[in-house]
Amino acid sequence: MIQHDVRPLDRFSGTFRLTEHIDRTSRILGTIDSSLRGIGQIFLINNPLTGLAFLIAVTAHSLWSGTMLIGGAIIATLTAVLLGYDSGVVRLGFFSFNGALFGVLGAVFLQGEWVPSNAAFTLLAAAISVPIMQATIEVLVVRFDAPALSLTFGLLGLLVLLLAPATANGNGNLALLQPVERFSQTPDPILRASLEGNAVDSLTGLLNATFRGISQVLLMDSVLVGVLIVIGIALATRIGAIMVILGSFAGALAGQAIGADGSEIYHGLWGYNGAVVAAALFGIVLVPSVKSFIATIVAAAASALLYGALSQFLAPYGIIPLSLPLVIVIIGSVLAFRGSRIGVIAIANYSNAEHQFSVRSVERNNS
Repeated sequence: MIQHDVRPLDRFSGTFRLTEHIDRTSRILGTIDSSLRGIGQIFLINNPLTGLAFLIAVTAHSLWSGTMLIGGAIIATLTAVLLGYDSGVVRLGFFSFNGALFGVLGAVFLQGEWVPSNAAFTLLAAAISVPIMQATIEVLVVRFDAPALSLTFGLLGLLVLLLAPATANGNGNLALLQPVERFSQTPDPILRASLEGNAVDSLTGLLNATFRGISQVLLMDSVLVGVLIVIGIALATRIGAIMVILGSFAGALAGQAIGADGSEIYHGLWGYNGAVVAAALFGIVLVPSVKSFIATIVAAAASALLYGALSQFLAPYGIIPLSLPLVIVIIGSVLAFRGSRIGVIAIANYSNAEHQFSVRSVERNNS
């Protein structure tokens, strides 16, 4: 019998099966595990350790944001259980990740930390996201075999950002939700840390753009958060971690290529969609190959351009497109590549690039 060496990270890779059935032992632990898996699902990774790493990353930057991140995930998980939705889907974290995103959205865009009314408003949105997510699953997953992703967060999140500053008790942070006149001034493409700041060298600028872009997926603006997110992804999939970096980098380069504002690029706003697109497409949604790799990088860059267009469209309302660019590009890629030489993986077979390479290797050996 041939024994294969087990590399240290392999114990944590994939879906981390050690806690797969922990809900049978304890409902409380099951809820926590489902919530952490949901946080990981923000990058389409079903692994509680990845989710825990994301939680640590956000909490290290802001305790309030970290609290709301896990709070939103738990509220969404409990709401799904109370509504009686499929327990298997709940355990995968599919109902939790929108709630987690709403949690951090409220922490960032509502004025004041540790304000009970802000928490209530945010967690209510997290709960409401659950039945909407179920509707998107019925339409996208069941009928079109396309991932539902964070479409719920993208659409409902825009409504939350519109509502918060328009009400007396919404506590919208007007410093962040400030309407901007379209084409009011020509963008300055020079990479810099602030609007009026001095230029930074290309290496510093692109490193910041790449890792801040990864952190912006969780609405944070921090190189450290971006690095910790990459480490969390690497626990589950090393190829996925590399793709996240490449995707964010591709988005930043796309922004530079068309002359987008250098301050926005520096702070990762042109990279966050590409980070998720790259993580999702290569090896999860698309069969890993040279062709799918090229398609993934092109899609990541395209998501940045879509971000720029939607940002201009939404600027007069003082809001940003959130996850809509990445959702549109990923679902569009699924529909566009079906029947092409770039294989599309059925949702039931989603895993990660390492697993897909292993499956293809076994198939070649058996043929």
